[in-house]
Amino acid sequence: MKVLAINGSPKAKDSCTDKILKPLLKGMEEAGASTETIYLAEQDVHHCMGCFACWFKTPGECVIKDDMAHILAKIIATDLLIYGTPLYVYSSSGLMKNCLDRSIPLASPFMEEKEGGITVHPSRYGTEVKTLLVSPCGFPEIDHFAPLIDSFKRTFNDAYLGEILRPAAELMRVEAFKDQYDSYCINLTKAGKELITNGKFSAATNEQLTKLWISPEAFRKHCNKAFAEKIPK
Repeated sequence: MKVLAINGSPKAKDSCTDKILKPLLKGMEEAGASTETIYLAEQDVHHCMGCFACWFKTPGECVIKDDMAHILAKIIATDLLIYGTPLYVYSSSGLMKNCLDRSIPLASPFMEEKEGGITVHPSRYGTEVKTLLVSPCGFPEIDHFAPLIDSFKRTFNDAYLGEILRPAAELMRVEAFKDQYDSYCINLTKAGKELITNGKFSAATNEQLTKLWISPEAFRKHCNKAFAEKIPK
């Protein structure tokens, strides 16, 4: 199985997003998958112009000549697509949003109705690549991810496998929380194996992945103290 991860963090390899993706992909490789990560911060991907040339003038091909063409080719050729993005203003990063917008050459312009009366643009290639969302967040509550999850569910419909979320994600960089992060990585690797072997990760694994490492009250107090120290006197 081919797995393609797209990391939409501006921090690329130094991101909290990558701190989740790496152990997850390690588990997938241990289960026999081949994996590749694209860092959008290292790619030249312009914003969509809304011209719809990829639907009506050059079907399936964007008229913008940049790195998105080879990214789309890799998406078409993969079996499992992982979108990794930090949560920015309750949505994806700008880098990831550009990537998602520029993916419309993969869709057919002709509309169809999905179960529940929802109108969608089906895949131009007749198959939907299975898709997983990975996202870290600065806030300590998991509820902040709700708009992002909803947008991915609506975008990928039946191809959407689920999400791996990490609130208070900057704790992954804090030495005092190293034990929690190490345990988290073990469960991420386990989730990667389960996704390749079973097509989903178990409820028990998901429960471990969503455990809070600190109360929201304690996190806010810690962060506000640290932020106050950074402000010039």
